Amino acid sequence: MAGESPIRAMIARKSLVDQSPPHGFVEDCLFPWPEAGLPPFGAMSCCISAGARSDPDSHNQDEIAFIYRGFGEVIIGADVSPIRQGDVVLIPRNADHIFSNTSKEGDLAFFSVWWPRIEPQT
Repeated sequence: MAGESPIRAMIARKSLVDQSPPHGFVEDCLFPWPEAGLPPFGAMSCCISAGARSDPDSHNQDEIAFIYRGFGEVIIGADVSPIRQGDVVLIPRNADHIFSNTSKEGDLAFFSVWWPRIEPQT
């Protein structure tokens, strides 16, 4: 319409973690990200080297992990489930969880989203 400013598309890029340390786990939070503002969720990418695992974690936020490379297992509470590239894992709030790379050669890499972005205090 006349007098209105056109909507401008913005492309901003960040790379997902693409390589793990020689024997361990690396994560990279994707927010804050000045070009993207502060959404109501948090996000990070993680990479776990062959035979390694993440530190145990639990938080008052729901979380979804999208496995984009490799295979391993996720331990949620007392349940152990195999995971592989293409899987999506839901981790309920306040559930103890660990990601483990059971491969002897390749990395396990995943993108994780949790909400709300800031953990509620109980």
